Amino acid sequence: MRNKDGKIGIIIVLVLIILTALAAWFFAITRHFNLLEFPLFQSDDSEPAVIPGEVTPPDDGADPDNPDDPDTGDMAHSGQNGDITAPKEFDINILSIAAEFPDLFGQLNDVASDYNCAAVSLVVYDGDTGDYFTYEYGNANISESIKVATGTKFRIASLSKLVTAICALTLVDEGLIGLDIDVSNYFGYEVKNPHFPDTPITARMLMQHTSSIFDSGAFLVSRDNESSESVRYLIERGSSFRRNKPGTLFEYSNFGYAILGSLCERVTGKSLDTFAREVIFDPLGIDAAFVPKNLHDTQSIAVLYDDRHEVIQTVVAQLAVTESDTPGHDLHLAHANLTISAVDYAKILAMLGGGGELDGVRILSSELVNQMHDADVDAVSYNQGLATRYSVGDFIAREGFYWHTGSSHGSFSQNVYKLSPNRGVVVITTGAAVQRLESGMIDVCNDLSKAAWKVFG
Repeated sequence: MRNKDGKIGIIIVLVLIILTALAAWFFAITRHFNLLEFPLFQSDDSEPAVIPGEVTPPDDGADPDNPDDPDTGDMAHSGQNGDITAPKEFDINILSIAAEFPDLFGQLNDVASDYNCAAVSLVVYDGDTGDYFTYEYGNANISESIKVATGTKFRIASLSKLVTAICALTLVDEGLIGLDIDVSNYFGYEVKNPHFPDTPITARMLMQHTSSIFDSGAFLVSRDNESSESVRYLIERGSSFRRNKPGTLFEYSNFGYAILGSLCERVTGKSLDTFAREVIFDPLGIDAAFVPKNLHDTQSIAVLYDDRHEVIQTVVAQLAVTESDTPGHDLHLAHANLTISAVDYAKILAMLGGGGELDGVRILSSELVNQMHDADVDAVSYNQGLATRYSVGDFIAREGFYWHTGSSHGSFSQNVYKLSPNRGVVVITTGAAVQRLESGMIDVCNDLSKAAWKVFG
C-alpha cells in the first residue's frame, strides 16, 4: 500500500513540474509576441480591454469613414503593430525610420505595461524636417473605454513652467520687463527677502529657482479667490523666504513660478491663460490652456489616475478650475496647471530648437532662446537655466541635452531635447507606478524616452 502511495506521489510531482514548465513556456511566447499586452483595467460595463500601441495622426479634420472626404487617403501608413500615420504635410522620413524597427511598439508597450500605466502619450519630433512620430497606450478614460489619441490633452504639471517662462520672456523681448531688474518695480510693492532687504529679486532668479523664495506652507494652502493681493500677503509675511541671499543658492520653487505668472498678469493686465494664448498658442496653432475650460476641445481631456488606476481628478473637476477676475492674483496656474497634448507641447520645443521660430512664426528672439539654455546654475544633479535643465550623460549618446519633468495629480511627464539637431521626446503618462531617479528624472518617462530615442536619436 505504501509503495502504491509513493508512486502516486511521484506522479503528482511530475505532473506539477510539467504544468509549471508549460505555463512558463506559454507566458514567454505570448510575452514575446505581445499577445498579453492589454491594459490591466477594463471598463465597468465589461467592454473588451483596449489593445495598446496604436499610433494615430494629429486630427486634420478628415473623416476616415467617409470615402468622399478629400483628405482621406493622403495619409502615409507603415508598420505592423498599429498604423504609423502622419498628415501629408509632414515629411515621411521619420515614418520610414519607424518602419525599420517594427519591434519598437512592443518595446514601448512593455515599458508602459511594466509600470502599470493607465495612459501614455509619447511624441518624437524633428523640428528641422517637421517630422512627428506619435505613440499612444491605454485609455484616457477607463470607465468609458476612451482610448488615448494623438490629440488627448493632459495636465502636464511642472512642464507648465517652460510655457510660463516663455510668456515672461516675450515681455523681455518687448522691453516691458527686464531679466535683471528688481521685480518690485512691476508689482508696486516690495518683493524682498527680509533677511537681505538690499538685494533685489529678479525675473531671472525666479526662472532659475535662485530667488530664495520657497514653497512655504502658507503658499501651499493659499487659494484665496476674494483678494487680488494674495502674492503681496504671502510675501510681506516673510515666511516664504530662506535665510540665503537671493541669487546664490538653487532651491526648486513652485511659488517662484507662481510669482512669475503673476508678474506677467500685472504687466499685461491680462490673465496668464489669455496672454499665453495670444503670444504662444494661437500663433503656433496649439490648443492648450492653463484654465482647461478655455480649451477649444474640452472633450479630449484625459482623466488623471493614481497607481491603482483610481480616479484622482475627473474631467469635470479639471473643467471647474477658475481664474481670478483680477490679473496678478492667481497662485495655482503658472507652475503646474497647463493642459496640452504631447504633440502640441513638442511644437513649443521645436520652436525653441528653431531659435524661437517655427514654420515662419517667431515667438522669441534667438538671443533670449540662447539665454534660456545657458544653464549656469549648479543644481547638484544637473545645471539649471531659465526653465530648462542641462545634463551630460548616457541618455543621448553621452552628449549634453536639455530636459524637465512634471509630477502632479497622477500625471507624470518629461521632455528631453537637443537644440542641434532640433530633436526631442515628450512623454506624458497617468496611473503609473513611478520613482524619481537620482538624476531627478522620472523612471517611467525616462525608460519610454530612451526606447524611442534609440530608434530616432
